[in-house]
Amino acid sequence: MKALEILELLCLQPTVSYHEWRVAREILTILSDYGIDAQRDRWGNVIAEINGDDSKPPLVFVAHMDHPGFEAIEAVEVNEDEELIVAEPRGGLGSRAYDLGTGVRIVARDGTAMYGTIESHGLLRQIGNGRFARTDRVMIQPETGATVRKASDLTYPVAVILDLDSFSVKDEFIRARQLDDLAGCAAILASLITVKKDGSNTRPIKGLFTRAEEVGLVGAALAAADEVVGKDAIIVSVETSLKSDNAKQGNGVVIRVGDRMTTFDHSAEAVLHAAAHRISEHGDADSFKVQRALMGAGGCEASAFKAHGYNVTGTSFPLGAWHNTEDDGSIIPEYIHIDDFNSGVALINEAMRDDDEPRQNDPLRYLSAFPETGAMRLRETQI
Repeated sequence: MKALEILELLCLQPTVSYHEWRVAREILTILSDYGIDAQRDRWGNVIAEINGDDSKPPLVFVAHMDHPGFEAIEAVEVNEDEELIVAEPRGGLGSRAYDLGTGVRIVARDGTAMYGTIESHGLLRQIGNGRFARTDRVMIQPETGATVRKASDLTYPVAVILDLDSFSVKDEFIRARQLDDLAGCAAILASLITVKKDGSNTRPIKGLFTRAEEVGLVGAALAAADEVVGKDAIIVSVETSLKSDNAKQGNGVVIRVGDRMTTFDHSAEAVLHAAAHRISEHGDADSFKVQRALMGAGGCEASAFKAHGYNVTGTSFPLGAWHNTEDDGSIIPEYIHIDDFNSGVALINEAMRDDDEPRQNDPLRYLSAFPETGAMRLRETQI
């Protein structure tokens, strides 16, 4: 199965922080179809594994299954003919996602969806002693009609997603409601399938698909605290993050040296540099593009693992309309350049084949060697 096909399958599954089960189910189905061992940890994160030489540290690729949206928490009766749904944001949404009239889909636990619109926002909540505080809560007007279930019949909480196109490919761009971070999940899955088929890995390879990243890296932090992978593992966060002047769309996948919270580790990054070097020398170098940048707009799961003592690095697909918010503030599907996506899949695939031999193109290896010629010139020119 090709990476783009996997991405489309995942993007058809509605997902919001704490309501990732549809994406998780699809991931587990794909892994099972290709004979890749997988399980869920006690937090619902999905862990896939391809065995390798246990004397070598495992390489763990991490992406998250959630995307910003709302969580409906209750229905309230306005009158005997009208009900509204109270919902809270889960993850960072652009301000215009709260605009009156914004279209949403309320996704019931059985998979059926009701359409609705934002009716009001900034609801007040009593905080004691007659005082009230303004919240990010919204009130949603659900569609009505004889064939539509009542809001009060739903079992709460349920996911609420923006009513945007699920997936399309046009003019060299992939557009979808929730590329952050289902593009990362798809890239990891496609690479696991390839390596499983050809048996090209030497070290153990794992894929970790986490929950609730958009509300504070929750699934990743709990997985790291539980040490679901050994502390000797090399963690590679595979993200889809806001494009910038130093991480431009169409210039290739980004080797990410840090995020909003921290910088990452050179020894882990060297695995990605070695993979990029091998592709450039022996692979399809004409279509492969890579760039390197610190992407500081947001945090990523590498930071959660670094906080628990892991050796971390990351990649990212430069993203337009991050969290469905375009540069002008409009609410639209997210988009990534197809060349960046394909280059990212190629980089991850090649990194999974890493043989842990000395990395000849590592700049620190060059700098650590004694500079004979330079030392001789310094001695000659010393006054």
